[in-house]
Amino acid sequence: MSKKGLSRRDFLRMTGTASAGAFLGAKPFGVPALIRQTGDPDLSDPAKVGEALKAEGGHVQMSSWGFGGLSTSILPNAFAVYTYNLYGVPVILDWKNSSELDTGITELPLAGKIISDLGYDVTDKEEDSYHAHLALGWNEPINLPQYAPLLTHLADVEAPYIFHEPDMAQDGADIYGVAYQGFEWFQGLLRKDKVDVSNYKDWTDLSRDEMKGKGIDYPFNDGRGQTIFSGILNSLIKQGIVKGDLWSEEAWTAGITWWKDHMEDKINVTGDIGNDPTKQLMLQSGDAWWGTTWGTYSRGLLGTDWNQKDNVLSAFYPVSGMPTDRETLRVDKGTKHPVAARILINWFLTDEFQNVGWYKEKADAEAVNHWNITQSLYLSAYTGGVMPSNRAVSPDWAKPYYPENPGSLILPVDWDWFFPRKQWISDTYDHIVKGI
Repeated sequence: MSKKGLSRRDFLRMTGTASAGAFLGAKPFGVPALIRQTGDPDLSDPAKVGEALKAEGGHVQMSSWGFGGLSTSILPNAFAVYTYNLYGVPVILDWKNSSELDTGITELPLAGKIISDLGYDVTDKEEDSYHAHLALGWNEPINLPQYAPLLTHLADVEAPYIFHEPDMAQDGADIYGVAYQGFEWFQGLLRKDKVDVSNYKDWTDLSRDEMKGKGIDYPFNDGRGQTIFSGILNSLIKQGIVKGDLWSEEAWTAGITWWKDHMEDKINVTGDIGNDPTKQLMLQSGDAWWGTTWGTYSRGLLGTDWNQKDNVLSAFYPVSGMPTDRETLRVDKGTKHPVAARILINWFLTDEFQNVGWYKEKADAEAVNHWNITQSLYLSAYTGGVMPSNRAVSPDWAKPYYPENPGSLILPVDWDWFFPRKQWISDTYDHIVKGI
């Protein structure tokens, strides 16, 4: 999904801490010597895994967002420590920005290449690109039998975060994607000093008369605004206000008609409160009483200095569900480092990584900030966990910022239906609401 203006990655980088690298220092942990691998190793034996990692060159390259600066200051060395402790080999993680994938999705097929031809082993990209990557033949099953012993956390990952492709199974393995975010969804923020937030349960509650001229939302010609509307439309369908299937032009036409009559006058201004300081100021001053944005930005705003002081914002989690576009890990077909690729994905699922280094070592203990990160960065990077242990060890101070069971609120988006109709949605809105 397109994110205009300052990117989510840049936002997280700005909210991060410049001193985060002090935990392990700036120098890489070390580069093991390259040796030749012979035969298929027994990957249930840590010593054999270590040998396999050395045979691969002790290296793995992935494409991902920047994790608020942690991708250069903390995460590569943390992964090297993780692999050294388990297998005696400090694997070097070459973490690249994901922009190359955005151009590669059109340029590589023309050149007869796939993403691994650029040296990538693991791709981390929002799920909206998942089917496109499959169609291009960029990925292979994560859980191929020979690598199963490396994926020690995969069985505990909850169902909403595992992407099966039975028609593309190889040797019985059909998992092509793992969403490592409990959610990365569109939600809302409410001014709890202006309205009784206990009465706001679902998207359609934003259409109440008291909200007239008080809202900030992405515009309808923006994919983000359209995705948020899918959540509103889903609520309308569940309430019986709109009939039909969520992913149908008939339902969207009826839903946009409802928007014209009930929601259009509730918008003060359109824009991105996650990235635009002027829109954030409207929320801070009380000129706006509600806004919609990514969950990452919502928690970031809840954790700002001014809200920590004034305590006026409340998270809004519509009960009918929130449309998601979660970061999803895939193994790149033709990877030169298949063992390290699986170990990297397994690490992403650990309590350590999921909680960006700030977690409880024992159930009844205080959480320890192992990576010396700020609370703001934690709130932006931790997204609810993908298995029970991730949530169990999260810091107590952070729990009020998250729903208890994020998986129950996930509204998957049918990207195959949505993407070809983005212009149609914009035109339909202009025709029905603007009379164009």
